[in-house]
Amino acid sequence: MSKTSMRAISGEEMLEILYQLNSYSFHPSPPLQDREEWLERIRDRKGITCYALFEGDVPVASVASTPMSQQVRSKVFKITGVWGVATLPGARRKGYSRRLLRGLLKATRQDGRVLSCLYPFRESFYQRLGYVTFPQPLKAKFHPLSLAPLAKKNLGGTVKVVLIGEGYDQYRQYLYKLQERVHGMVVSDYGDIAWAQKKNQWWLALAEVEGEVVGMMLYDLRGDHVTEFNLRAIRFYYETSLGKYLLLKWIAHHIDQANQVEIWLAPFEQPGTWMVDMRPDFEPVFFAPMGRVLDVGKIDGMRSGPGCFTVRLRDQLCPWNEGIWRFESIAGDLKIQAAQKADCDLSIQGLAALIYGTHDPGDFVIRGWGNPSPETQRGMRSMFPPLSPYIHEMF
Repeated sequence: MSKTSMRAISGEEMLEILYQLNSYSFHPSPPLQDREEWLERIRDRKGITCYALFEGDVPVASVASTPMSQQVRSKVFKITGVWGVATLPGARRKGYSRRLLRGLLKATRQDGRVLSCLYPFRESFYQRLGYVTFPQPLKAKFHPLSLAPLAKKNLGGTVKVVLIGEGYDQYRQYLYKLQERVHGMVVSDYGDIAWAQKKNQWWLALAEVEGEVVGMMLYDLRGDHVTEFNLRAIRFYYETSLGKYLLLKWIAHHIDQANQVEIWLAPFEQPGTWMVDMRPDFEPVFFAPMGRVLDVGKIDGMRSGPGCFTVRLRDQLCPWNEGIWRFESIAGDLKIQAAQKADCDLSIQGLAALIYGTHDPGDFVIRGWGNPSPETQRGMRSMFPPLSPYIHEMF
């Protein structure tokens, strides 16, 4: 059996290893996906942390991450977005991915990252590693005729449309503005401006009122016949009702060009209520994302309701999180400190479920995430009421 080793990789070595492992693991083959196009896109990304595991001199597994930020209960934290988790078939079921993730999370924590998010190939695998599942974003599909009443309505604003490469700076500015109010929203530290400008694959529609952007949509038009295009909006964001209806009015102007609309939406959206007879059909967007706590001692400062509790925390992948921690709300902000006596046991999955608002504390015993008493559960609910996190970034 070959000796195994794990190390950080970068530069051209990283690109070549990621290309080979990701192409086989995540794309139809043969042939492998276009090498130069893939290398060009990843080469332009900034801040990548990457580890590979070798059997002898042969790379057989990899994991990568990109620096990002995430708003959780009104505070923005530095996080690591994990991607590129791939293992060749002959090296699977040997614990290599777990080993790589442990090394990656340790390194990114040292870089100041507090949380971690990813899109799983299998939820159960990542749940065992401390991640919890977020609500599933959805595609809403409907015929644009339901928007016809908007086409002639004077709403008092305008929609400006440019290619994404031209409007990328405005796009990023709006994302950061939106992040301030959207729980769970993740934004890449650097973005993909070089790729956006090279490819210009999307139209950027900006809804404006008195010079202020109040809504934003990324969309394209695809199809074989000019009157039967699919208008696909992969991002549809707004701050006000006027912003929402300005964007929908823009879609309505395509009634003679598109016979289907597809809008990708956060899980808390209710498009069936936007217009009478809209009646959208729904499909999932990719995999439901997942998140975990990377550094328990650094998540204080988020908004929390009244209450306090103390837990003995378990985290096999990130042992620096283990110990007894007191969680207390002081003047509406979460304060965390080491303690001596615990009210209950709690796994890192349970803590992630609390701060992200994805699960009720009553679920924890059933899920194997802890044993809080009914009294402790009431305190947890008071401090961390349910929320529906939405990531935004896909990576």
